[in-house]
Amino acid sequence: MTSILKIINKTLKNLEKTNKDANPKNFEEEFYKQLNKSDFIFQEEKEIKSLISTFTDFERSKLNKENQTFKDIANILSERISDQIIREFLKDFAYFMSSSIDKKIDDDIRTLCTKIAEKPNSLVDLETLRNLRRLTDQRINADKKLFNDKTNDVKKLINFLGEYVNRFLIEHSSTIDEVTKLKNEISSLNLSESSFNDFKSFREDLLCSIEKFEKSIYESRNNITDNQLKCDLLYEQIEELQENLNKAEEEKSIDYLTKVLTRRAYNLEVKRLENEYRIFNSKYALVFYDIDHFKDVNDSYGHDCGDSILSTFAQILKNLTRTGDIIARYGGEEFISLVSYKNKLEVENYLRRAKNIIANNKFVYNDIKLNIEFCAGVTFRDNYNSYEETIKKADELLYDAKSKGRNKIILDNNKIL
Repeated sequence: MTSILKIINKTLKNLEKTNKDANPKNFEEEFYKQLNKSDFIFQEEKEIKSLISTFTDFERSKLNKENQTFKDIANILSERISDQIIREFLKDFAYFMSSSIDKKIDDDIRTLCTKIAEKPNSLVDLETLRNLRRLTDQRINADKKLFNDKTNDVKKLINFLGEYVNRFLIEHSSTIDEVTKLKNEISSLNLSESSFNDFKSFREDLLCSIEKFEKSIYESRNNITDNQLKCDLLYEQIEELQENLNKAEEEKSIDYLTKVLTRRAYNLEVKRLENEYRIFNSKYALVFYDIDHFKDVNDSYGHDCGDSILSTFAQILKNLTRTGDIIARYGGEEFISLVSYKNKLEVENYLRRAKNIIANNKFVYNDIKLNIEFCAGVTFRDNYNSYEETIKKADELLYDAKSKGRNKIILDNNKIL
């Protein structure tokens, strides 16, 4: 009890020093502040820690790090959506996300929804959001595949009809020749004078019928030829449309050489990530890469070799990048990645893996084998007031890494990898 009395006395003295009234709100905040400074543990504090252990990462990020009172916890809990509401949402969510194209995606969506329903607060966890993005990407890719399959089927059908029409035209060209020959032979048929008058009317009717048949064949062939031309034009238009769609999508978002995001696409992704940072207080690190002595590679071995190095370097980074993270070519031999994390140690491990893979493998171009190294500047978004400050500092750290001998990764906590 003596310890509690000491803490109460310190609390009252500090309130008096800071000219604060000893009302319940001020007293509680100051009491827990003094309690955290002491080694005294009582039941209420255990209850607070127990409650905090059930919080999501997002909820923990909203806690006052200095004071963690029942009121702080109550405010956060009051913002929670009830578990039942989340479960009701998941029913509709599974319906909205379901795909008529790829049934496996439906199974994955139901499995994920079941996991969230068992622990509703996990809906806002980073891993859950990554899985949702992964499933969304799978569904988009399935839709794209369906579009391509349908387009290819239409092209196959047009090709089949074209071949059939060509055969038809060839066969009917022969038929027209035969009909014309028959008509000419009947016209030139040499009949005796005694039979001429008897067969004159019959011959004229026969020639008239043959001419009508000949005209009908010509008209049919012309119509078929016109339709064939229209089919050919349609085929060309479909091919051009598909090519333009694919080209537009790639030019908009994918760098032609390295197959990672373009700077333009990266800027759009930054807006999305910044929005998440403001709303959900999500954590991410910015990594600015630059390949060491890249100009020497181009000068010594040519630009084709340099392009091969860029492409391989980008693929290594891409393979290390998780769903939801971002990797882009920023310009020249500079790359940039945005890495989400729960613990900053995750980012360090990611950087070590990248450095180890690149340092322990030779880059191969034809018969040339090269050792490649890189520098990087790393900043953590929550250390800065804006994205602009974050990237500016990463650029400065990258410059420091170059000036200090290269082959270094410098973090904004002064750690060097």
